[in-house]
Amino acid sequence: MINSNDCNRAENKTDMRGHLGDLGADLISLSELQIELLTVDTRDAVRESFYPMILLFLGGGLVMGACPVLLTGISWWLSTVSDLSLAASFFTVALCGLLIATALFFFAWKGLGKSLGLLKRSRTELKSNIQWIKKILSEKHHYRSSRS
Repeated sequence: MINSNDCNRAENKTDMRGHLGDLGADLISLSELQIELLTVDTRDAVRESFYPMILLFLGGGLVMGACPVLLTGISWWLSTVSDLSLAASFFTVALCGLLIATALFFFAWKGLGKSLGLLKRSRTELKSNIQWIKKILSEKHHYRSSRS
C-alpha cells in the first residue's frame, strides 16, 4: 500500500531535480555570457589603453634618457645668454623638465583610467548576476521549506 506522503515526496524529489537542472542550466548560460562580456570589455580596454601606454613610455623615456643630457645643455646655454648663474640656470631648466614630464604622466594616467573604466560594465553585470543567483536560491529554499 502506498502512503500519500510517499507519493508527495517522490513528486517533490522529481520536481526539485527539474528545478535544480533548470537552475544549473541558467547558471551555466549566465557564466558563458559573463565570460563573453569580460572578453569584450577586456579587448576594448586594451584597445583604449594603447595610446596612453605610448604616452607613458614616451614620458618615461624622456625622463630617464634624453632629459638629463638635454637639460644640462639647456642649462649651460641659459647661463651663458642670461645673467643667471650656472646653478640657477640648472635649477630653472630642471624645474621646467619636471613640469613637462608631470604633464605627460598626467595625461597618460587619465587615459589609462578611462580605458580601465570600461571594465566597470563587467563588474556591474557580475554583481547583478550574483544578486540574481542569491535571489533564486533563496526563493527555491523558501519554496522547498514551505512545501515540507
